[in-house]
Amino acid sequence: METSKHRTQISLEDWQYQLLLEMSKKQKKSLSQIIREFLSEKFSKQVVRTKEDSVWSIIGIGSGDGSPVAREHDRFLYAKRKKK
Repeated sequence: METSKHRTQISLEDWQYQLLLEMSKKQKKSLSQIIREFLSEKFSKQVVRTKEDSVWSIIGIGSGDGSPVAREHDRFLYAKRKKK
């Protein structure tokens, strides 16, 4: 499955560019591919950890009536309740 890609432009120090260029030639890969692989190695564990974190499973479990709970949370939390 091919994921979408976004074109970007970055500025590199001369030594960074030269190092990537050498790696590109040795591995017969484009500069873009070398950089994507570096990023994948660096961040793939973080992406997996985020997906596996159980706290993310609670997203979307609640539903509301549209009342402004987020803005007026103090009123909802600390307002005096009417006696029954």
